[in-house]
Order: sequence, then C-alpha cells, then structure tokens
Amino acid sequence: MSTKFYDTNGLLNLLDEAFSDEFICSSKTLEEIEHIKVSDRKDQNIKYRARKLSRLLDINKYKYEIVIPNNEIFETINEFQLENTPDNIIMSCAYYYNKNIKPIVFISDDICCKVIARNIFGLNVESVNNNAEEEYRGFKEVVLNESEMSYFYGNLEKNLYELLINEYLVVRNINKEIVDKFRWDGTQYLPIKFGSIKSFNFGTIKPYDGDIFQQFALNSLFTNQVTMLKGAAGTGKSYLALGFLFYLLEKHKIDKIIVFCNTVATANSAKLGFYPGSKDEKLLDSSIGNMLSAKLGGLLAVEQLIQENKLLLLPMSDIRGFDTTGMNAGIYITEAQNMDINLMKLALQRIGDDCICIIDGDYKTQVDMNQYAGNNNGMRRMSEVFRGQDFYGEIELQNIYRSRISKIADEMWGD
Repeated sequence: MSTKFYDTNGLLNLLDEAFSDEFICSSKTLEEIEHIKVSDRKDQNIKYRARKLSRLLDINKYKYEIVIPNNEIFETINEFQLENTPDNIIMSCAYYYNKNIKPIVFISDDICCKVIARNIFGLNVESVNNNAEEEYRGFKEVVLNESEMSYFYGNLEKNLYELLINEYLVVRNINKEIVDKFRWDGTQYLPIKFGSIKSFNFGTIKPYDGDIFQQFALNSLFTNQVTMLKGAAGTGKSYLALGFLFYLLEKHKIDKIIVFCNTVATANSAKLGFYPGSKDEKLLDSSIGNMLSAKLGGLLAVEQLIQENKLLLLPMSDIRGFDTTGMNAGIYITEAQNMDINLMKLALQRIGDDCICIIDGDYKTQVDMNQYAGNNNGMRRMSEVFRGQDFYGEIELQNIYRSRISKIADEMWGD
C-alpha cells in the first residue's frame, strides 16, 4: 500500500483525519501553513484551520515525514519546464520521494495540482476522499503560471476546468493574486465585471471591499431566475438578497416581494411560547420581523410596505395551495437551512415562471432542528438537483463582515 503524500490543500481539508496514518509532506507545505495563519488575504475559516493544523502537527510530530527541497528537486522542476511556485515545489518533492525512496500517492483537492501531478510528474493522484462528492460552492479557484494562463485565454470556449453551467471561476497568478473572474455559460467563459446598484431603501448596494464572492452573488442575481446564497452569519446573504429585491421593486421590474419563512426557534434556545396577534404581527415579532426591521430601518417601515401590498410575509404553514404565477414577484426564502426536502420542494413548486427566487441560509452551521439536518436538509438537496440548470446560480459567500467580535466568535468550533 502506497504512503500518502499530502499537499497543503489536502492537509487543511482533512485536519485530524490525516493523522490516522503516517504520511509525508514537503517543508514548503509547513511554510504555507504559517503564512496562511497570519495572512490578511485569507478568510477566517481557512486561518482557523491553519492554526488547528499547526497544533496537530506539533502534537503528532512522529506521525509524518518532511521532505526538504534539494538541488535534484529544483532540477526536476526545470526539466519539466515549470516555474518554482510553492505548488510545483511540493509536487516535485512528491516526485523525488516516489522515485528515490518508496511509492507514494499524492493527495490533493486542488484541481490544477492534480492535473500537473498526474500528467507531468506521472504520480498516482487521489482526492482527499475519492468516495465523497466534493462540496459544491458555486465557484472554483485555479492558480496559473504565464503559459497556463495564455493557453486558458486562448481557449475560453473550452470548459478546461469542468465547470457546471453558471458556475464561476477565480483565476489567480503564481503569487495567488486574483487576476480575473469568469462564469461558464455552457458555451464559453464570460468575464465578470460588476459595479453597484442603488436602492431608496438600501442605498448603494455593492460588494463589500470588492469581495469577489459577493460579485458572483450579484452577477447570479442579475443573470438567473433562481439563486441560492450560502454562507455563515455576516457574509452578506440577506443584505445582497434584500438589496437586489428592493432595487427591482423600486425600478418596477417586480410588483411585490414575497418572503417565505419557517420561523423556527434558534437551536438550544428557550422558546417564549405563544405570540398574540394576527399572522403579520406574529411574524413581525419573530426572527424574520427582526431581520427585516434591522435592514429597513425599523418596524414601521416594514408595516407600511405590508399595508401597501409591496411586501407579503408568508409562513410555511400557510404555503400549500399558494401560487405566485401572474404576480410578477420576487420570492425570498430566508433561513432556508431550516427546511426539510419535502418542505423545500413544496415551496419551490409555488413559484411561477414570471417570478424570480432567492434562497439563503447556512446548512453547515445554522440548522436549528435535527429533522432538517444532514441528508434530509432541503437546501442541500435543492443544490444537488438544481446546480447546472441554465436558470440557476449558487454561491457560497466566504468572508464575514460583521464586528471583530463576530469574526472571532466564528472560530468557536468544537474540536
């Protein structure tokens, strides 16, 4: 059985699991992990994983072997006419070990690394978990040297990176800097250029600090009839969704906004019991009312929109038999992680061809009832079924833009 040789990507994805057996890595991987821990360009999730991996490497120092690049390793890179990038150094270390010491299998989830390791270095290559489907984020990232970039730009009509329709591509140079962004439309890679939109209720709506994932989200909202926005609290899901819907409403591109909501109490919290009042009063006293009030400047603004028939709040308990056909509406399914497959199916079947739909939620960390978790999660199943359709887009937002407290609290993951 071949020994596993992990690249940086593979170790960061596996964490504890990597240490179940002895493995090999390059000293360049250790350098990259240290760089990620302190980088201002990395999101909090990956920095957290890098810190955790550093602790695991310290605790399990006898479980792995380190290959330090030598002259032969750098000569191999030159022989294959590659550049001395961190990824190429790591793969050349794997090639050296496989050739001179004992057979290895190169483990990575990086698309470009797998292609180069297999086709140029001739290594046996596997993903982190060949039996598990790769988590779909709505985008892929590739790091290209000058020759690879030249070939890509000369072949934009070829789906070189096997994207689904309406999936996005982030192109980085060898310094990991973003140089371009594309969407695959089924026939070619289209460049993504996006500025801002303006709303009376929301002001100027634009990607925060140029966030590329928020750019993808806004591009999908303009491009597709249905868009799913995923991500942790504070990544901008509701800001982008509501901002876009109110932009359409004010431009008379839609006649009303309909919010489908499943008002589930937050997991592990105490329930307050019965709320008095009408349907709208009860909903406005719940999490959906709190969210809308915060985004629109207060409860009175929300109530006025309801009275003007520009906003309709519809609990999932009342959704059966409802049909939006002919309403020219923008449907917003919020906190969609709290829906099972049947409920999500029922909600989607209410949406007419003259309407658009935005779904947001976080089924990784914010599911509030066990019945909505795992393979029974409606949002997860919708992603599996709809991705690749020519009217559907999906983006997992990556960066948290709330307070410093919120960013640090996001690191409170159980070990």
